[in-house]
Amino acid sequence: MADPLAPITLPSCPRPGEVAPRLNAGDLDVFAQMAACQQDPVHHAEGDVLAHTQLVCDALVADPDWRTLDGRDRGELWLAALLHDCGKFATTREEDGRIVAPNHAQVGSVIARGLLWRAGVTPAARERVCALVRWHMAPYHLLTRPDATRRAIEISLTARPDLLAILVRADMTGRVSLTDDRGGDEPELMLEYCQELGCATGPYPFANDHSRVMYFRREDRDLAYAAYDDTRCQLTILSGLAGAGKDRWASQHTNGQAVISLDDLRRADSRYQRGDRKAEGRIVAQARELLREELRNSRDCVWNATSLSRMQRGKVLGIAADYNARVRIVCVEAGVGVLRAQNAGRAHPVDEAGIARMLHAWEFPTPVEAHRIEIAGA
Repeated sequence: MADPLAPITLPSCPRPGEVAPRLNAGDLDVFAQMAACQQDPVHHAEGDVLAHTQLVCDALVADPDWRTLDGRDRGELWLAALLHDCGKFATTREEDGRIVAPNHAQVGSVIARGLLWRAGVTPAARERVCALVRWHMAPYHLLTRPDATRRAIEISLTARPDLLAILVRADMTGRVSLTDDRGGDEPELMLEYCQELGCATGPYPFANDHSRVMYFRREDRDLAYAAYDDTRCQLTILSGLAGAGKDRWASQHTNGQAVISLDDLRRADSRYQRGDRKAEGRIVAQARELLREELRNSRDCVWNATSLSRMQRGKVLGIAADYNARVRIVCVEAGVGVLRAQNAGRAHPVDEAGIARMLHAWEFPTPVEAHRIEIAGA
């Protein structure tokens, strides 16, 4: 298997007035996978995913709105265009005689995260790019959804709708359609809707952090309601790849709080063996009970595990909600070289296959999940 910790170099963003660089299948593994991935010839007569991506990149750099952006926004939109369909090779299948790629945007955001991390993109910039990849299909159907307001606000918390509209416009222009359906106004309609909500250029302005969390926790919560923060204590959830430095962060920042560490519980269990699913279930159940004990007594505490996917965090967040705890998620980051060295120095290093599995599950936390999200160690 390819080394998941090997650094990569992505094509540089062109300057305004320059043409987009040519994308070659031999330059990166992900480009080769795109080139090998075919699309529905009705809506993508241009051919494979890499051919479509080239057209999207060309359309983006020709867009006058893109040219007027500052350098940071131009560069991040460029990376989003480059990677917006990288999830197709993992999701494409034939269905009723047509080629489809369901959920490719969400899967693509996870793949893009690993690629951008390996390319050395800073965590904050990386996550803005991944959010654009994650939501690039949303504007096509946003206004027909019964929960359009909630979805638009969720999008605004991680991806600027005005930048998303530019990306989607390039996505629509950068293809050859046999049905002549490329001229839709979905990006503009999405942007107008977000303007009405007050979140076209940034996150929706909730009254406070607790109002935001409660809005997404309860479907009947009024958007304008200013929730009273009646939380009793704070749960800090650490999230990060193995070897990123979560144990070190916990030793330096917990100030006497209980640290519930899955690795510590594994080491303390003489019956535990890596790969034993039954034993792993026992460890997790024990950790959750320790968490309940701390929160039951209104004590601040720390959950120390990889917590990389939303599903992994979900059960812990549910326990925090049950005990009315405020939630802070600290994302402990390390670059490729640092993580390789720190992982190698552990008593029980994670092998390349394990790192690859983590990268394929890495969903960065969003403001929907927690009162506060911090990045540490990068």
